[in-house]
Formats: sequence, C-alpha cells, structure tokens
Amino acid sequence: MTRPDKVKRAVNGPMTPPDASALIGPIINFLHEAGFSKKELLAECHTAVRRVGTKQSHLPVIHVEFGKEAIDIVNRWLRDPKYLNRYGRPDELPLLGARSVSSLIKDCRVAVTPSKALLNLLNFQMVTRVASKKYRLISRSMVFWHADYLPFEPNFRFLVDATRAAVNRLQHPKDGLFWQCADNPRIHPRLTKEFLSFVKQRGLSFMHEMNDWLDEHEIQEPRTKRRKTSMKRLGVGLFGIASNT
Repeated sequence: MTRPDKVKRAVNGPMTPPDASALIGPIINFLHEAGFSKKELLAECHTAVRRVGTKQSHLPVIHVEFGKEAIDIVNRWLRDPKYLNRYGRPDELPLLGARSVSSLIKDCRVAVTPSKALLNLLNFQMVTRVASKKYRLISRSMVFWHADYLPFEPNFRFLVDATRAAVNRLQHPKDGLFWQCADNPRIHPRLTKEFLSFVKQRGLSFMHEMNDWLDEHEIQEPRTKRRKTSMKRLGVGLFGIASNT
C-alpha cells in the first residue's frame, strides 16, 4: 500500500470545504491597492478560471485534515503527567487501557476516533510501534511530504497565512509583522538535498521552541469564563526555497 492510499483511507469521509476567500480576498486587495482596477482584476480572475484544467498534473492533491488534532494529541502526550515516564518524557503507551493511546486521544476530546487518530499518527511518522507492542512518540511534527502526492491543508494554510501577512499592514499599519528571507542564487544544485536537510533539522528545533512559548502563554480557561478581550493568533511559519531561476 502506498502512502497516498493510506492517507485517502485515513481521511475517508465528509470534507469541510475551505474558505477560498481567505486566500483570494487578500490577494485581490493587495493588487487593487497596488493600482489594478476592479475591471482588470475581474478579467484576470476570469482568465485564471478558464485556464483551470488545461495543464494536467500527475501529482494528486490529497486531503489529510488532521493537523489540529495531531497538535492537541502530541502536546498532551508531552505535558500531561499521566502520560510521562519517571524522567518527565513521553512514555511508551499500549493501545488500550486506563493509561494508553486510546485514553490519551479520548482525553484530548478530538473529533476523531482513537483508531483513526492512531492510524494518522503512524502514517505521518509521528508515532511508531516498538517491540513491546506499545507506541512511542518519535516526532512533534507531521511529515506531510511525499513524492507521490501534495497535501492540501498545510499548503492551503501556508498560502492563506502568507497573503494575510503580506497585506496586513494595509489595514493595521502599526503591527510589527515581518518577513525575513535568507537565500543565495549561486549555489550548486548538488547541494540542494543537503541544504533542505539542514533547514529541516535546524528549523524543527526552532519551531519547537516557538511552539513551547506559545503553549506556555495560551489561555486555558473555557470560553465561557474568559474576559471579553479578543484573542489574537500569533505564530511563525518556515519553508524552504529551491529555485532554478
């Protein structure tokens, strides 16, 4: 069974349609503020829609729909004393029991059955089954990349976040959002794999630190007990660049 087949099976069921305007709206707004007229933008949109399907791709786009649930499960596994060993690290857990993978997933109250959640955790290389027939947490991050498919949700979320950040200052000029990029156009192609591996290793370490900070400052009270002050989504995104241009 190939990875795409596993993913399709893991997410078989009704899919929540994405809010396409979350991506398209900021882009249109940015172009309009840059001087494009509404008539020109409408013509460009019509042209883009007409071109849909004219270029066939052999790489399928797969819906995974498991990102938020995975984060909740992993964070609890990392921090809940019930699921830690004597060294304060995530313990290896059996499938069933009062202190098990199933009880962990149920404690997280995610909208996924324990069996489906475990299948996803295994498929995306966050959990592995060890010789003792228990399950071990091996990664805090989902391995979405695969040569045979393109995952929809993480890529869509990245595009939405990137476009929103790009146009945020149009509405909130005093916000301190920033963009930083380190790149060099004079690198030999044979070093691409080495560079991406280096970025992944260092980047995951950095992102884990960011995630820990955000978790420490998360408001845990139920919504009904929170003050009326609005919450704000904060975060950092990281991606690699490998271009032939």
